[in-house]
Amino acid sequence: MMQRIPEETIDQIRNQADIVDVIGNYVQLKKQGRNYIGLCPFHGEKTPSFSVSPEKQIFHCFGCGKGGNVFSFLMEHDHLSFVESVKKAAELAHLNVDLPENVAGETDTGGKEQSSEARKMVELHQLAAKLYHYLLLETEEGFQALEYLKERGMSEAMMTEFQVGFAPNHHATLTSFLKKTRG
Repeated sequence: MMQRIPEETIDQIRNQADIVDVIGNYVQLKKQGRNYIGLCPFHGEKTPSFSVSPEKQIFHCFGCGKGGNVFSFLMEHDHLSFVESVKKAAELAHLNVDLPENVAGETDTGGKEQSSEARKMVELHQLAAKLYHYLLLETEEGFQALEYLKERGMSEAMMTEFQVGFAPNHHATLTSFLKKTRG
């Protein structure tokens, strides 16, 4: 049977897992005033712009803008799910908390259904991106936007590489397109 990690347990781990200690396993931190600073693990830099606040139990990089709490750091750095990040934070902080064995959101039959649903969503987003890209490059409606982007220095090769698109001012464009492709 699927269980959830109780909110009280999540709060307990968040409050007891010192963010400086946890992040210190990944980043060399130096104390500077009330905070700790170091080189950001999410982008290359030579001057430290990564700050950890023990008071607020948060991190923030002034270079790339990433920030959050102990769980979001572990999720981003180790590519973990939220549930996995809660377990890892408890482990790294040497907290003895009772976590359910079979937790909703982990890989199991329920996870497969979610990943199938997530896969469908990704496919739909990719279809939408292709539609809008096509509308920008190949239609009369997108011509004005295309010219504007070229004036701003964007080449068609860049537009293709980054799948830049144009959404016309019709509320049903995407809906009708997706209905035609699925129907």
